[in-house]
Amino acid sequence: MRSTLEDIIVKYSHSDSEFSSLKIDEGHFMELLKKYLNDKNSSTLRQDIMCVVAGLISNPKKLGYDGESSTDEMKPKNVDTTNPKSKRLDGRGNYSDMTFKRHSAFCEEDAQIHVGGFVDGKHVFQITVPYREMRVHFEDQLRRRLPNGDQPTQYLRSMNFSLAQIKNCSNVVLTYLTQDLEDYRGHMTKTLYTYLTKLQEG
Repeated sequence: MRSTLEDIIVKYSHSDSEFSSLKIDEGHFMELLKKYLNDKNSSTLRQDIMCVVAGLISNPKKLGYDGESSTDEMKPKNVDTTNPKSKRLDGRGNYSDMTFKRHSAFCEEDAQIHVGGFVDGKHVFQITVPYREMRVHFEDQLRRRLPNGDQPTQYLRSMNFSLAQIKNCSNVVLTYLTQDLEDYRGHMTKTLYTYLTKLQEG
């Protein structure tokens, strides 16, 4: 049986903005938020939330930085508690299809990495790390994959970082931490929980 939410989405996508025949209430709005904030195939809404929290305007374009007129990159991770295969938040993140040229640009432009954690679409934490402070870790990965430097059609498919590298950075900023951290403690690693509480304490 189709839900009212599905009817709303279909009518809108068919350029039909007449909803008077449908009984729409706050529950449908909440259902829509839950559906897309928890979407494993798209992190757009979670990135938008992180931009707002960081005082930025989200960049609507696919290319470039996530913050408009900024050098900020959003790296949100979400735990879907209805999915038994969903991993706990651990502070990890990655960049896709990296090259030395792109890496150098991030360093020169002083890119800022915003690492965010969500549980069922609820914003749990957000920390900001200067990209260049993990430069050595990134260059080690690039050299292993591209020992002769940048080559046509050659990329480092996934350049990773973890909490271990973040903890070695000296200019990490706790941008956001939920007041209900204890409620989400079971959905993150003990190491991440401890680190966040230390950042909170200053």
